[in-house]
Amino acid sequence: MNNDLLSSLLLTHIIGDFYLQTDYFCKQKETKKIKCWFLYVHSIIMGLIAWLLIPSIDFGIYAILIILTHLIIDSIKLYFSNSLGVFLSYQLLHVGILLLISIVYETQIELPIHLIDQCENFSIPILLIATLICIKPTNIFIKLLLKKYDVGESKSCSNIKNAGGLIGNLERLLTMIFVIIGQFEAIGFVIAAKSILRFKDTDTAKTEYVLAGTFLSFGIALLCGLMVCAL
Repeated sequence: MNNDLLSSLLLTHIIGDFYLQTDYFCKQKETKKIKCWFLYVHSIIMGLIAWLLIPSIDFGIYAILIILTHLIIDSIKLYFSNSLGVFLSYQLLHVGILLLISIVYETQIELPIHLIDQCENFSIPILLIATLICIKPTNIFIKLLLKKYDVGESKSCSNIKNAGGLIGNLERLLTMIFVIIGQFEAIGFVIAAKSILRFKDTDTAKTEYVLAGTFLSFGIALLCGLMVCAL
């Protein structure tokens, strides 16, 4: 299995499925189901991104396969509730297909992603994948996991759109950076700083909700940082 090929396919999925879809289009798909035009455009975009990152003529058939399988999986997913189990299931299906393609397909060219992988200490593509995972995918995962415990945002954050997500993104990125450079002590300061901000909050339910999200957030960031160091 070609690691550059798998990294390219994973980047295709993460960028296309999480960063090239707005909340508006996601809601349109949930409302209109298979009648939504963006469902088909989105699937085509996934195939085109894959072909762009793997610019080989003979990969065209696999790009079409990505388009078709993505369309089928996303179409089926629209008829299920937006739960954590459904989210994880269809993500595993997408990644499983990409993993299968990376095993079956044998590229004969040097992929563009190899050009940026020039660091001796760690893999730049893996760092990019870990960074992208730490932001939007993790936000969605934590939100779905804590969905039934949601207690709303505080009044101080009411004027800041997605304040919790923004704070979570920053703390995860900082944590991952500290893990990569080996400054584990600094992670403690980040956790302490966030804890101090919640110290005067008398709402026990909200405090517990924030703590649960914080531990999940830091845990995922630690795993992403360790993944970069290991691979």
